[in-house]
Amino acid sequence: MALVEICAEGIASAFSAIAGGADRVELCENLAAGGVTPSIGAITRLCRAGGGKAVHVLIRPRGGDFLYQSFEVEAMRIDLEAARAAGTSGVVLGLLTPEGRVDLSGSRWLIEAARPMSVTFHKAFDATRDPFEALDDLIALGVDRVLTSGRAATAREGLPLLVELVRRSAGRIAVMAGGSIRESEVPALVEAGLAEIHLGSAAALEGATDAGLVRRIVALARSGSTEIYHLTTRNEWDRARAEGAYRAASLDAEGFIHASTASQVEGSANRFFPGRLGIVLLVIAVARVRVPIRWEASSHSEHPFPHLDGPLNLDAVRSCNDLKPDQAGYFRWPARST
Repeated sequence: MALVEICAEGIASAFSAIAGGADRVELCENLAAGGVTPSIGAITRLCRAGGGKAVHVLIRPRGGDFLYQSFEVEAMRIDLEAARAAGTSGVVLGLLTPEGRVDLSGSRWLIEAARPMSVTFHKAFDATRDPFEALDDLIALGVDRVLTSGRAATAREGLPLLVELVRRSAGRIAVMAGGSIRESEVPALVEAGLAEIHLGSAAALEGATDAGLVRRIVALARSGSTEIYHLTTRNEWDRARAEGAYRAASLDAEGFIHASTASQVEGSANRFFPGRLGIVLLVIAVARVRVPIRWEASSHSEHPFPHLDGPLNLDAVRSCNDLKPDQAGYFRWPARST
């Protein structure tokens, strides 16, 4: 289960995010410039009618880099103090030094002024020279969460680093995944251990946040698990039934292809078993994973792949379907039920 934060450009989108059941809204303006601080009028109006929802406000005086002069930092402090007075529950900020480190003095000054509001360090984190050094600095500053795509163009590409940041944080700071996240990728992020997910365009239609899309995303994030499909051979499955547990073999073994989500089943089968006219694969649908899994990005797919890291109890298996090739040896999904 993961908390969903929706990045809302303007008050209308923020109200739609709230109507859709978002756990938190980050209010900003001018996303074309990367997002800047919204007006105090918009902040106040949203907080008055927020229905108890957490409203976080972006504190960023301009687009461009995250190297701020002293008068800009002073302006940021005035903005966050005004946001706090309006009833905002949190602020989102990020300051760096020319060397690519977290600006400790400027950040500390703003964080002290922000309390008792929650403080998020935004994706300026991905521009730091060393993510682990930056993570330690933010923990020392007492920052509540860091928004990051894992220093990649998208969160799905940065998933390995996101997982490592969660591990290293050890609960001392929340790691919130954000960066061109699609609705279909939410389950993978939840399963990978990301407790907070930040979305924008995935929850929008024609540039405005859509309550219906938000509702669907929230439902995915709260499901607690995702159905995973694993491809194996009939022989491997019969052996698993005899032993009482399925164990994923290595890629060199005859029975194993890849653990995958539904959208990857067809591609995995055809990549690892091209033209195998005689082979019949089994698609094992796992309703709820009861074995540790690890998610890795792949050069073959825009989605991360889950790998089983241990034996899978058979009572976690929802169904098995035969996957047979056509006359050209091409496997097609969906499989036919057996």
